[in-house]
Amino acid sequence: MTSNLTIVRKRGGWIVREKATRKQINKGILRLRKEALEFIDDLINNESKIKPSNLMFKSEFKKFADERWDIAADPTIQLTFGGAQGYKSDWNKRIEPHFEDCLLSDFNYEVMSTFIIKCHKAGHRFKTLQRMTRNIKAFLNVMAERGNRPCLDMLKYDITKQWEVVPADHEERYEKETIVIDEKQLGDMILDLQKSKDKDFKSAYKFALISTLFLFGLRRGEIKGRKIKDVDFDNSILSINSVYIQKEGGLLKRTKNKGSFRNIDVDENGLLFFNWWINIIKKFKPNTDWLYPSFRGDSPLSDSGFSNLMWETLADYGFAKIHFHKGHVVVDESPFKNAVSKMFRHRLGTTLINAMDYEKLSRNYIKKTLGHTRFTTSQDRYGNHNTIVAKSTTATKGKLLNSKLIS
Repeated sequence: MTSNLTIVRKRGGWIVREKATRKQINKGILRLRKEALEFIDDLINNESKIKPSNLMFKSEFKKFADERWDIAADPTIQLTFGGAQGYKSDWNKRIEPHFEDCLLSDFNYEVMSTFIIKCHKAGHRFKTLQRMTRNIKAFLNVMAERGNRPCLDMLKYDITKQWEVVPADHEERYEKETIVIDEKQLGDMILDLQKSKDKDFKSAYKFALISTLFLFGLRRGEIKGRKIKDVDFDNSILSINSVYIQKEGGLLKRTKNKGSFRNIDVDENGLLFFNWWINIIKKFKPNTDWLYPSFRGDSPLSDSGFSNLMWETLADYGFAKIHFHKGHVVVDESPFKNAVSKMFRHRLGTTLINAMDYEKLSRNYIKKTLGHTRFTTSQDRYGNHNTIVAKSTTATKGKLLNSKLIS
């Protein structure tokens, strides 16, 4: 019965009713949406006690994880391998080796609490267990939708109140804040790269990649997915309408969120840069359509090629210590480790938010530039950096260097 229930608005509140008959199940009007959802959860829990599920937690979670992985194999579907990977990791690294199996209808708050403590003792990090908790809740909701009668009192489980596993170290509890690159050092690096940009293709590429990240703060997949035709010189815009993720199937007509589909304003300095860079591409890679092509072959720049080029460049200017292993860069030390391109995005986001008042930037402009659906995402993500950065807008970003990128 409970899998056939839904909630709808009524007279300023909420009711629970059957999908097929539209018959109201609860009495009166529930004031909050949360209360209506909890009403359904309570019904499911009661149903699971009266008529327990005959399905085991581990086998159903394994099927669920495999199902998600199979769905992600279709590049036309929104679910990605990245989105499905978490469930596979939860199964392989924690649930399969550490969880003592039970019926879906017996998987309650106490069972979850015991399992989390066991994983903690096995050395799994708090943030990993926090993500697993969210995944298990998503799994249980799907089981309820399918009428498999799981116990849902675990949905009220809050890992931050599981004091046996909550670390004292702030960085172990929250996502590590990305360090924003120093503005003066960044400017010095770009100006120096500019001097040798016409030496050879690799020198040009180093300058082009750093300049693109500096000017536009694009995500890695957005850079790799750009084609020459995405630069519109007539309207002074750069179109972001796809991403390139090799493991997901290559070029995908999807971005991280709805707001990531956007046209970014390109100032005169940026247009000069793109004109120079496209001419370089035509010289060294005359048959490619990609704005950031690979050094060999007809594909866009690979992930390893992107990382190698970025870290080599940063190491040349003292931002990292690296060594090579089988042709790949290994980062020994850097404040930007695991954030080689993200730091540029954080720098731009911080710059734009700090410039809101004196440059009269609108919230819509900032979220559009950064590719967010809501301004609150931009503000929460980039508004709390303590690093002081220079003032910048689309019209003045290039002037931070007191020199045009392309003269």
